[in-house]
Amino acid sequence: MERIDAKRAAALLAAANDILIVTHIRPDGDTAGSGCALCLGLRALGKRAFLAANPPSMARYEKYMTPYFAPESFVPGFIAAVDTPGPGQYPPGWEALAEQTDLAVDHHGTNSGYARYTYLEADSAATGELVYLVLRELGVSLAPDMAEALYVALATDTNGFRTPGTTGRTLTIAGALRQTGFDAAALTRALFETKSAARLRLEAALYGGMRFPRPGLCVMTLPLETIAACGATEDDMDKLSLLTTVPEGVRTGLLLRELSDGRWKVSLRTDGSVHAGQILQTAVGGGGHADAAGAVTAGPPQRIEAAVLAALDRARAV
Repeated sequence: MERIDAKRAAALLAAANDILIVTHIRPDGDTAGSGCALCLGLRALGKRAFLAANPPSMARYEKYMTPYFAPESFVPGFIAAVDTPGPGQYPPGWEALAEQTDLAVDHHGTNSGYARYTYLEADSAATGELVYLVLRELGVSLAPDMAEALYVALATDTNGFRTPGTTGRTLTIAGALRQTGFDAAALTRALFETKSAARLRLEAALYGGMRFPRPGLCVMTLPLETIAACGATEDDMDKLSLLTTVPEGVRTGLLLRELSDGRWKVSLRTDGSVHAGQILQTAVGGGGHADAAGAVTAGPPQRIEAAVLAALDRARAV
């Protein structure tokens, strides 16, 4: 793996064609928006570019992905991954491409270095920031659809520009994107203010069952039976882990959500005083950022919680 910057990443893409863009499994707004914008930008330069088929986990991101999926007959000449820290995050059916990946554009400090070239800025708020810089180096004039996709990437990964990783550069890029003319106000309402009745029932259930096993630590558990009782779908799960940090005095929040295959999705949020990605990597083999990380692992939830709490205790004791 060779670490490179935005200029070198742009040069690699400028020299390539038949480009396949990989997004991570269970796509969120950052990987969906980053992949879409990069695809549209490369097409604007006259290149053949597609996304690797990876059905979005939430309907709100479908417009940024499904129209750009590669046909089965497509043979890639260059593979780029966005917001995908390791082979374990490749979508089903594409795992073998991880060792053939030419370029990874990512902001996860836990990136495993699987790609031939990696443009990594672990302190950036979203991978969408880095894709914006690459497109600028390529000389792409941002159309409203590209800008909207990148705005989704930035806004969702910063929880509406409220996370500690949000910087002046993040806000400057967001301002430049808004100047292209897409309806940012309507998009913000759709992303952050509009909730289904099922989502509201989920939130009520989580708040009703929240626990505080340590000072400053909130734990919420969401089994499948609760999800079913609330009538919730995958569309209702976006950013649920943020609820764990809402109670006053909480510095660390842990959400355990049961998946349909019986495994558990683990989401850890911190104030940055301990590294969330390193905690989950130690406890359950996950990863992520200083203030937000995730993993999927086998249960039971009591074992997962105990492993995470033990890793937290060790980190705070250092």
